[in-house]
Amino acid sequence: MEKFLRILLCASAALLSLVACDQEQIGEMASPNDSDNKEIHFVQKSLVKEFEQGTKEGEFTVVIARNGNKGTYRVLLQKSGKNASLFSVRDTVVIPDGQYSVEVPVTVNMNAVVLGSSVTASLCIIGRDAELGDDPAYITQYSDFLDLTASFTLEWEPYMRTTESGEQVQQTATYYYSQFYEGYQRGMLVERAKGTTNIFRLLDWGAGVNFFFKVNSDNSVVVPGQSIGYYYSGSDEYVYVSDIAQYLGDEAYYDRFPCTFDGKQTFTLNLVYYVTDGMFGYGPEKIVFAGDHDNDPVVSATYEGDGKFSFEFNSFTSSCKAVVVEGDVTGDTEELNKVYKQICLGQRDDIRTFSDNTQQWTPSVPSNTLIAVPFDAEGKPGEMIAIRFTYDPDGTIAPEVLEFSISPYSVDPYSTMVWKIRTRNAASVRYIMMDKDVLDYYEENYPLDQILGIGSKLDADNLAASEGPDGLTLYYQGLSEGGAYRVLAEVTNRYGDKVYVTDSTVLASHADKFKAVSLDDFVGAYIVNADVKTSNSNQASTESFRVDIIKTGENTVMIKGLCNYSSYSPAITGTYIPEEHCIRLQSQNLGEFSYLNVVFGFVANLYTGIWGQSSSMEFGFCDDGLLRWRTTAGSEMNLTGYKFLLFDGTSYTGYAVGDKTYENILMQKL
Repeated sequence: MEKFLRILLCASAALLSLVACDQEQIGEMASPNDSDNKEIHFVQKSLVKEFEQGTKEGEFTVVIARNGNKGTYRVLLQKSGKNASLFSVRDTVVIPDGQYSVEVPVTVNMNAVVLGSSVTASLCIIGRDAELGDDPAYITQYSDFLDLTASFTLEWEPYMRTTESGEQVQQTATYYYSQFYEGYQRGMLVERAKGTTNIFRLLDWGAGVNFFFKVNSDNSVVVPGQSIGYYYSGSDEYVYVSDIAQYLGDEAYYDRFPCTFDGKQTFTLNLVYYVTDGMFGYGPEKIVFAGDHDNDPVVSATYEGDGKFSFEFNSFTSSCKAVVVEGDVTGDTEELNKVYKQICLGQRDDIRTFSDNTQQWTPSVPSNTLIAVPFDAEGKPGEMIAIRFTYDPDGTIAPEVLEFSISPYSVDPYSTMVWKIRTRNAASVRYIMMDKDVLDYYEENYPLDQILGIGSKLDADNLAASEGPDGLTLYYQGLSEGGAYRVLAEVTNRYGDKVYVTDSTVLASHADKFKAVSLDDFVGAYIVNADVKTSNSNQASTESFRVDIIKTGENTVMIKGLCNYSSYSPAITGTYIPEEHCIRLQSQNLGEFSYLNVVFGFVANLYTGIWGQSSSMEFGFCDDGLLRWRTTAGSEMNLTGYKFLLFDGTSYTGYAVGDKTYENILMQKL
């Protein structure tokens, strides 16, 4: 098995902003419905159930709950969705006095369900009694909507194919991973659902599960949501995969992200890998069914520069024939087919025959195309390859970056950055500036071309300046104080050759050095200004609230008011660090809020929930008299703020008290 895990980081809002850049936003961070308080709510968000073949009527058990148990309450339900008529549920449910919840049966008519397909419907709470029970606290993870999906359990059998010699053999396949895993997996057994002609699965796919897909009569393909078998501890759940249209719940997206079968051996699938809070990545992956000609010769090549190529052959390749033609013909199908025929028939004088892994050419012009064809021992040709390359032995036309740097601007090192670039032989320059850790993550998991696709391009005047003796100087203003930033640039010459360059810097911060003060100087009341974000918007709003710092020991304090939420006022324990003249805050357990455990934790650019003793923040007095926050030296990552994380037992729910994240915190003593 030649398959490797590629992505192990949590999907986040920052990740999703990139994934959408080259086409459109295809996913969002999970967010609660905050149209009203959820004192009476569905416990589940969705229910998926398979029923044995032959079942006439299936049944779901739906749980409706409330936070208190006082009083008798009436709840009104409504069905919706394209298959709603197949589902039966009473439209009025009563929660008796003394009960926290009630079970509601929902039945589905399975007579109308086609084998290999599913039916769906949604339930919605459309009304409830005006008088609510005890403990009316708002809990963000509950929703007034519940999705139901019903299907039949499928029975499977080996999918057989007939060879050219008439032999019946079980179909095998090669899967080419690119989004969550990298590499390929050969020899995967293929099975087909009994009683169908178009429902298949691959055995031992992903992390050892089966991969299910359906082929329609028009050779379009559907990949429903299914576990990949990989448990992601960051969100305490298994990673799922589906085609993009299924993920979005809108078949219209098959026009933009098609899943197709070529009618022969190859399936091209536009897939997305995801957890509850977002995506890890999306894009095309392939399945290739094995055939009688899988022993065809294959060649690949890599250009090493100066006309030199390195070749790799499969075990069926005996020799290779190649020519080099002037110009870029990689997009000229007619010309490529003509040269392929000439190579196979030996109708060119410049054909080179070889079996060595290294070959070198010395063409007379800079821009050229290598066309190579592999042959087996009997002289049967395989598929050709075509690679454009630039022959530049003297290095006179290659794109170069003579100077490249970013640094804080001396006039305003707190919010302004200066970027300098000087190039040679540049026909275009693409660039992007982002938070360093975000751009680092993107580069690790996405192609550079995709990343730079959401960036900018130097206009003609700035490009001319970058080619000049003094280069080009640009400024970025309005940046975050103390922020770490990175610029990535792509410089391309007129032949399409590219070179990449990058640099990073950290802006100055008033919190780089705290004033020498004692613990007693921290004691008192403060007005806090903080940028507050919720899951409904990435745009922060400024909130002002009171915080009190109370001395509790020789080097300890209690801090009250950091959670600006009317129903919750925890006491945070802080430690005075004399050598740094600051109060340090560790992640800590804070007891219970509305039947969930609360942990004081932190956030970073790529992470919406961080806890544990490996990360902490601290605050101290700066020259302007304000208390400012910073990441403690030695923390695993650069923290940007804090939040009050909600846990169901030991599992992080992905939500916070008040659905709030606090960043850019400034504290002024009253």
